[in-house]
Amino acid sequence: MKYDGVQCPVCLKAFDSSSDVVVCPECGTPHHRECYEKTGDCINAAKHSADFAWVNPVLPAVAEVAKAPEKPQTIDNPTILTKENMPKNGVIGEMPADPMAGGPIYREIKGNEKIGEYTVDEYASVIKQNVPKFMPKFMMFSKTNRKVSWNWAAFFFGPFWFAYRRMYGYAAAALLLVFFIPFVFFNSVTDYYNDVTSVYGKALTQQAYTSAEDMNKAAEALQDEMPEQPFALTASSYVEMAVDVICALFGNYLYMKKCTKVLDKAKTIEDAEKRKVFIARRGGRTLLGIVLLIVGFYLVALVVGLATATLGTDLATFLQKFIK
Repeated sequence: MKYDGVQCPVCLKAFDSSSDVVVCPECGTPHHRECYEKTGDCINAAKHSADFAWVNPVLPAVAEVAKAPEKPQTIDNPTILTKENMPKNGVIGEMPADPMAGGPIYREIKGNEKIGEYTVDEYASVIKQNVPKFMPKFMMFSKTNRKVSWNWAAFFFGPFWFAYRRMYGYAAAALLLVFFIPFVFFNSVTDYYNDVTSVYGKALTQQAYTSAEDMNKAAEALQDEMPEQPFALTASSYVEMAVDVICALFGNYLYMKKCTKVLDKAKTIEDAEKRKVFIARRGGRTLLGIVLLIVGFYLVALVVGLATATLGTDLATFLQKFIK
């Protein structure tokens, strides 16, 4: 019996193999059954609020109460995190083994943890800004092989977000998808905007309105004179929405792949200082990328406009000659 030689805390008599022993479910203190029933409670009940745990004085190495394993650092409500109290590399939610525990456990992501071949700190050196935003997504992609998440910045700004994060190829492809139809139907789009400008110009050059009734009549007349939006712009708006959704769903994953390529290339550079400079140039974010994307777009639009003016027709009209 593991309590042999231990004194009952009530009667102070030692337990032996014939003793009828009961153990406190709270702290593990053993008692003779009759002593426990006589006192009506554990002799150490007053200590329970202080997380008291009974230790066997006879066999301390064996009877010492094992400490509960440390749980991951938890954050009860991650939505209240701010830049001031956010862990350096963010937090990640992991489902506990016990399904009754309820909800994910949020823990801090450590810099030495691996995401594929590289550590969190190495990815952070490429991301630079907003590391806590991206790192949980990267960790999720690595553990689940998923490629889909959601990025609000990529949804609202689409190609410009890619350029901001130095993913110029994706930025150019997304922008060309959005404006492909207007470029193909260049004549109908430019004619529409010329007509709209003309209608607004007439409205602005009219005499001043003397009453609210006159303003309402002028607004109704302006609406009636507005040209009908061409099919190219209507179709383009649907394409733009589809591109924005795709950017939002796959933006984080594509960004992780971009960061991985930067680290792959940096690994081949032996000189440490040159490697840091390379990562600094290829990582982080840049407003210049957005400017270059806008300039590039206007150059393409200019080329399409000049080509249309030179040929006397746009691509859609030109192709209609061969379609019967």
